[in-house]
This record gives sequence, structure tokens and C-alpha cells, in this order.
Amino acid sequence: MKFFTMSAPLISALLISCNHAYNIIKSEQSIYVLSDTSDTAIDSSIYKLILPYKEKVIGTMSVVIAESEFVMERGVPESKLGNFVSDACMYETSKVFYPSDGHPVDFAFFNNGGLRKSLPQGKITLGDVYELMPFENQLVVLSVNGKLVKKIFNFIASKDGAPISGARFQIKDQQGMNITIQNEPLDTAKIYKVLTSDYLANGGDSFDFLIDVPRESVNLKIRDALIQNLMTAGKEGKKIKVILDGRISNER
Repeated sequence: MKFFTMSAPLISALLISCNHAYNIIKSEQSIYVLSDTSDTAIDSSIYKLILPYKEKVIGTMSVVIAESEFVMERGVPESKLGNFVSDACMYETSKVFYPSDGHPVDFAFFNNGGLRKSLPQGKITLGDVYELMPFENQLVVLSVNGKLVKKIFNFIASKDGAPISGARFQIKDQQGMNITIQNEPLDTAKIYKVLTSDYLANGGDSFDFLIDVPRESVNLKIRDALIQNLMTAGKEGKKIKVILDGRISNER
């Protein structure tokens, strides 16, 4: 048996969204018993209160923002979905990121685990993007020395690949080989600007070696970057056409 708790503050939050001023004068909790039976009673007062918001959310999430020529799914060593996400984030970041040292982003990397849904062929809705990226992850730019950059690519190679943009490399024996960034060979003596999610920068997905790396905020969520990119294409009447370009390959 499962229990669902709804408190007075939650109801007040819903009412406040109607532009009325309400103050919480006391907080009470009610426990609703949920079971698998089909005749479970529904509290009609709560249902009626929530229904308008539910219908509005459904309407908003159903809005078509772009169209794609292909299904975009995640995969390794690279994928159409991974290429789209990383390229879109790179492009949208370039429009809003103005570093004090004038050094733009060199490359981007993300993780396949953060991509929770494929994007369909044909119409892409706002809801599709929220399902793809349900998290509130922010984009951040790390200043990473070349030796640590090599470690990033080796780590990606150990996972058989991941979404990247602005770079190319081959995987051999779970190591990154022939790495190029912005069409130039990796220089281990150089400092690179690397775009990623705050989740990975904070050590998520075992990237703990990035925790102490200097960072700059982009003030842009990954999901918002994807929405902006798709909406721009939609308004211009351009279909999304992502290809596999060999940015990551397995050395033979």
C-alpha cells in the first residue's frame, strides 16, 4: 500500500499562481491511501483544483517547436542525439558566453546517461525536450589544462564514447587516440575552455577529477539551450538534420 501526502502549502502555491494574494495561516497534512484497485475514491475538491493547471501544462507541452528529418537516439561511440545535444549547446553558448579573457569554448562533452529520451522523426514538441532533459542542469565552462583534457578523453573512451562537440578522436584499448580540438592536435601544455554540465563538473558520473577545476557560469540550462536551438530552426522553417560524422570512432 502506498501513501500520498498533500499539504496546505502545496495548495496555496497553486492558488498563488492565479495572481491572488494568499497567506498560509496554518499547515495541515492529509494522507490519501493509494492502492491498485480501480475503485479508489478521488478527492474531487483537490482534483478540480489541479485540473486547470494540468490541462494548461498538457497544452503547453504539446506545442511543436521544430521538425527532424531523422529519429535521434543516443548511442556509442557517437550518436545523432549526442551530436545534436552537444552541437546545440556549443552554438547557444557561443551567443551568450563572453569570457573576460576573450577565450571562447574549445569543445564540449556530456554524458549519455543525462539523455533520457530519443527525439522523434517529424514533429518535436516542447514536451519531448523536457522528457529528453528532465533535469535542471546548468551549462558551465571549465578551464582545463591539456593533461587533464587527455584524461577526459581517456575516460570517455573507457565508456566507449559520449556526446562531444568541437573535437574528434579515436578509441583504442579504451584510450583516446589522435585527439584533435578545433582541428588542431591536443596540446598538453595548453589551457582549454571546456563546456559541460554542472553535474559532471561537480564530479557526477565519476568525473570527480573535475571538481576543483576553475569554472565560469554560462547562465543557461542545457534544456533551455536545446529549446532555443530547436525553436530557431522551427521559426526559420529548417528541419533538424543530424548526421554521424565520425567525431568518435574505434581505431581498427
